[in-house]
Formats: sequence, structure tokens, C-alpha cells
Amino acid sequence: MQLNELTNLVVSQAKARRIAELLQDDAIKTIAIDGLVGSAAAVLASQLPKIAAPYVVVLDDFDQAGYFYNDLLQIAGDAAVLLFPSGYKRDIRYGQPDQPQQILRAEVLNRWHDDSLRWVVTYPEALAEKVASRKKLDEQTIQFTVNESADLNLVEQRLREYGFEQVDYVYEPGHLAVRGSILDIFSFTNEMPYRIDFFGND
Repeated sequence: MQLNELTNLVVSQAKARRIAELLQDDAIKTIAIDGLVGSAAAVLASQLPKIAAPYVVVLDDFDQAGYFYNDLLQIAGDAAVLLFPSGYKRDIRYGQPDQPQQILRAEVLNRWHDDSLRWVVTYPEALAEKVASRKKLDEQTIQFTVNESADLNLVEQRLREYGFEQVDYVYEPGHLAVRGSILDIFSFTNEMPYRIDFFGND
């Protein structure tokens, strides 16, 4: 049995149409659906109609969000669903940043207006953490283009002002390293660091 056949068994086209009608009715503020067991909730979410912004699915905790995310990922694919976790290990009150999870948070913020993103899966702890506004993110984003000019010293100073730590070798987000005309940056929006080679200010 194919996955799409299974989803049609769990959520028939008639049910999916009815849910879509309820979602489009401005008079209805809350919709309650019960009897969903196991992966049925993710199957139901996969059948929701496409809307202008992504659906935000809030689960009780990180574990439940992880299970739901993985189920939805199998059905919809990795371009359509993202996980928005807490940016801290264990709990925000311990103040121990979790760099890989901060990358996931940044990816959600960067892709929020991407048409291919349809669901963001999260939980209350993650939603309680403050995030930068789109304007602030745009103001504090540094972009480089091949054959354009940039002053390496000013870029290095600006990155330090943004909280980047200067190290010998970059190995986690928030690190930068300068060796002669080479600038290595591990940004918060990518899983791998960047290497930028300057020739003077080019």
C-alpha cells in the first residue's frame, strides 16, 4: 500500500473538504477533532488546504513535537515541514545555548515566507523564547557577492558586535576566524561554515 492510499483511508476527501470549509469560515474560531490516535493527527494535518502562511502546529513538549514532525516529514517531505525547537539545552532557565537547535530556529525564520513551507511544528517552551523581528534580522544580515568590495576589518568588527566569537578554527554557529585574507564564518542559518577569500577589498 502506498502512503497516499493510507492517508486517504485515514482522512477521506469528503472529510478534508469539510475541514477546509470550516477553516475558511471566519465565524468559527475553534475546531475540535477527537479520536486521532498515533500518527493520525499528522495524516490529518497533511490533508489541510494550502494557505498563505504556514500552519503552526503546537504540541505539548519536545518529544511529541519530534514524533509529529517525523510523521509529517514522511508524508509531506522535508521542504514542506520544519521543526521550531527551543534554542537551549534542556530548558531556557539553565542558559545553555544549543547551537544545532538555534540553526533550526533561524531556518524557520528565514523560510517563513517561502511558498514551499506549509507546516512549522513546535511546543510552548520554544514559542516562549523571543525572536528577532524581520526588520532586525534584515538589518543584521551581512551579504557578500563575488567581485564586490568589502572591508575585511569592518566585517570582522561587525561580526564581533553581533556576538560572534573569534576562534582559531570555526566548528559551531557563532564562530569566526581570520587568517590573513581568509575569513571563515559559521552563521546561524547554515549547517556548514562559509570561507570568504579576500584580495584586498574584493
